[in-house]
Amino acid sequence: NRRVTRYPDARSSRNMAERCFGQFSSALVREIPASLVAEGSEPAEGENPVDLQKARDEWTTYVDTLRTLGLNVITIPADEECPGCAFVADTAVVADGIALVTRPTNPDRRKELKAVKEALEQQLGVSNVAELRDLEATLDGRDVLFTGREFFVRVTESNNNAPQSPTRRISRKKDKPPPKNDAGARLLARMYPDFQVTSLYIQGERPLQSYLSMAGPDIIAAGEGEDAQRVIEQIIEKAEYKYKVLCLPEDCAVDCVFVNGTLVHRSQEEIPKSTEVIETKLADLKKVIVPNSELAKVGVTLGALTVFI
Repeated sequence: NRRVTRYPDARSSRNMAERCFGQFSSALVREIPASLVAEGSEPAEGENPVDLQKARDEWTTYVDTLRTLGLNVITIPADEECPGCAFVADTAVVADGIALVTRPTNPDRRKELKAVKEALEQQLGVSNVAELRDLEATLDGRDVLFTGREFFVRVTESNNNAPQSPTRRISRKKDKPPPKNDAGARLLARMYPDFQVTSLYIQGERPLQSYLSMAGPDIIAAGEGEDAQRVIEQIIEKAEYKYKVLCLPEDCAVDCVFVNGTLVHRSQEEIPKSTEVIETKLADLKKVIVPNSELAKVGVTLGALTVFI
């Protein structure tokens, strides 16, 4: 029942974006509020509760790593009224000098958008910032994957007002109307007319970026789990370009970011089997290890903590 809708747009000069994939000058992050533990996300079954101080220490290590990689890091203070505000990647998509402020599926998270928009415009100097204003549309940044050549977007048919996961996805039947965030995917295509935008229909509650990530130029990392393999099969079938696929034994090992020629990934203690694969298959890439044991308990990746510019 997997379906893919493609939005054919102009395919003019993409050479610069392709050549500069993974090259960033700045990063936008947000501090972790105490409310994340007090009233925020629940850990996965079998996981211990999030240790707030350890999570903040790991976050600081990650942010310091970004600075050592040459990034100007702009930090937005935590908002205790927004438990998930540190997961700033859900609130904006930035590529090719253009920023799209999203409209998260969870209505409570839309309170985070004003601070993100102000930071993009005032502190980071992004001159082209658009907002998703369609009241019927939703878009979560972690449901968007930019490969440097094209976009993949996960769409949803979930009810925005339902008490459910912000990233819940249900497969679409032929007799049903278009998904509520179809408008979000279409706006993304209009905002980036030089890039193909492919819309993916995927069952489950996980965001697209929890299944896969970019581990280098034209390298997509994907877990070996059944769900992740279904996603990568769709991408291989429908992508405009061909990519190398790095299959990792642990699904959580896709928790990595490629920044300024360096792959930032989790520690060997957290991903013992995948570490060997990364070292062997990506021997030519520089690598930096950053722990993410605490936020991973609630399904949050390193990439979720960052908007790269």
